[in-house]
Amino acid sequence: MLYPPRVLLAALLTTASLFAAAPAPKKPAKGPIVISPGEKISMFGVEAEASKYVFVLDRSGSMGGESGKALAAAKKELVAAIDKLDRVQQFQIVFYNESPSVFNPAGKPGRLAFGTEQNKAEAKKFIESIASDGGTDHEEALALALRLRPDVIFLLTDADDPKLTARQLDRIDRIGAGVTIHTVEFGTGAQREADNFLVKLARQSLGKHVYVDASKREGGQ
Repeated sequence: MLYPPRVLLAALLTTASLFAAAPAPKKPAKGPIVISPGEKISMFGVEAEASKYVFVLDRSGSMGGESGKALAAAKKELVAAIDKLDRVQQFQIVFYNESPSVFNPAGKPGRLAFGTEQNKAEAKKFIESIASDGGTDHEEALALALRLRPDVIFLLTDADDPKLTARQLDRIDRIGAGVTIHTVEFGTGAQREADNFLVKLARQSLGKHVYVDASKREGGQ
């Protein structure tokens, strides 16, 4: 059957209007793919959520005071934090006095370890083997930790001498750009200095500082 030209034109116009009114298909949103950093961990109430951690713990002789309560509390908290890590997260442990001792599960120093069950078991053995002894070099241990390029560093110390100077803090700030440093300070009784180098170190790296009265902690070495 042949339709008059006017009927055909009306039909074409109706079809075109339907296509024009139809909504355009939505395009997928652009932007970076967000990968979950893994489990959130906490040390003495300071929380962090990251992919790569380095735990830096003072093991000098002064950490053995009060029957070793400070070092024992630090080690206990460290084990609990490592237990929280999942397989996609990476970590490293640095104990230090005058020189650092680094966890080395794979036999290749200077690397982060994944949070596998095997690595976490080896980490616990390493932690248990550490005792307090010797003097203190905060800067060398921190510089080593920063070279591993973590997202977050937890520094646990009694802030004993020699303390970090303003020049050393500035150097750490420069080489550690983008790394958050949380500081945990052990002492006996009330905190003696409200704005010491640990407070400044945390502040300049956008981290948090917490004070722990070791005399109120249970146990010891």
